[in-house]
Amino acid sequence: MRKISLLFGCFICCATIVLAQAKHDNNWTIGYGDISPIPSGGSFGGIVMNFSIPPPSLTLQDYVIDVPLATISDGQGQLIAYTDGCRILNRKHQIMLHGDTISPGTIYKIFCGVTNYPLWQPTLFLPKPGSDSLYYLFHVRDDDEDWSPVNLMYSVVDAFGDGGDGEVVSKSNSILTDSLLSEYVVATRHGNGRDWWVVVPRRLDNSFHLSLLSPDGVEHKGIQDFNAWGFEIDSMHCCSQSAFSTDGSKYFRNGPESLLMLDFDRCTGTLSNPVRLDWDSLPFGGAGVATSPSSRFLYLSSGGTVQQYDLWASDLAASMQVVAVYDGTLAPYPANFFQMMPGPDGKIYIITTYDNNILHVIHSPNSLGMACNVEQHAIALPSRSSYQIPNFANYRLGPLDPPCDTTNGVGTVQPDERVISLQIAPNPTSGFTEVHLSPHRGCSLVVYNMYGQVVVS
Repeated sequence: MRKISLLFGCFICCATIVLAQAKHDNNWTIGYGDISPIPSGGSFGGIVMNFSIPPPSLTLQDYVIDVPLATISDGQGQLIAYTDGCRILNRKHQIMLHGDTISPGTIYKIFCGVTNYPLWQPTLFLPKPGSDSLYYLFHVRDDDEDWSPVNLMYSVVDAFGDGGDGEVVSKSNSILTDSLLSEYVVATRHGNGRDWWVVVPRRLDNSFHLSLLSPDGVEHKGIQDFNAWGFEIDSMHCCSQSAFSTDGSKYFRNGPESLLMLDFDRCTGTLSNPVRLDWDSLPFGGAGVATSPSSRFLYLSSGGTVQQYDLWASDLAASMQVVAVYDGTLAPYPANFFQMMPGPDGKIYIITTYDNNILHVIHSPNSLGMACNVEQHAIALPSRSSYQIPNFANYRLGPLDPPCDTTNGVGTVQPDERVISLQIAPNPTSGFTEVHLSPHRGCSLVVYNMYGQVVVS
């Protein structure tokens, strides 16, 4: 018993360190504008959705911006910053020191005086590897009303700056200039468990820009081209979404007419094996995409339906099941399905296409078919939500087993037996939960009940 207790104690100590650094998506900033009543009923205003204790709490908050597009919290889950693509706000919901005027140019001048930067998935915060205070905001800038070319840029936030309120210490640095699909900025963890791959697709063909964020900063790694495969690209680009699978092994670019899926090598940053999945979200034209925590099930949402695909099936298209059909609810506008984002509680949240006061929830996304339990208008919001959902990466993704070395000359990352990645979802729960442990070799998991008795070993 002494031996088991020591193993369990060491395991919990290591897991706590990892989990304590994984709460960067603990706060979601949704809604928009100042808190103000609407004559027809309800109100405008910002909402801070906090996942510290389930179910997530909802707090009304005056925003000095219009619509937030990305949010970041520190390793302990305390809000650090959020952005509308024009400005960076701090935890006090004020413009951060030096946080004004990011992505300056023609589009900024037209839109940023009255609203957010007019794109759909153009911003993403990532913690800088090897730092406990620096966070990189990746954002796109267009200086031409024809929306081409577009700059992929980054700005750097020091969470300890300005007396702990945060400070933008570097702003609007250009990574690349090209014709980009600007609403598709996504990232996944490098196989070393430390660095980040950032992928942005080009606008007019099937090719992708790849960049790496490491302790040395941001490095553009070039373009990967899949035009030779002969896939047509969607004629419409507005309002759709891109995502990595939870485990980072697949990349998805969704659109109103098709989904493009590619395998992704987290060690080399190589995209491969393109698969086009035709599906029709028209006449709505926008589409969301996310995967289950297990990375087995793919979800597509748009307008009237939520569809589930089994990525383990031999025939992906044939595995499709419609798991939700819009029930006609008005909240106060048609509350149909739009973009989605996995939450830190293991559920998937779906925003609507209009200024509504509800969110849909997939409660059990690891379950097959209707058992995934899509609950329409599951969450009543205290104000209108807008039609944007914050963009996050999977901050809990650990290294591959064994970890691979880096590709930017920093040096080889050797496996560290002291670092254990532990993912538990949902947590807490009164029913089933899933435990993902990596690396799993040589580890012991012991579960005690509230009386200190071993129930599983």
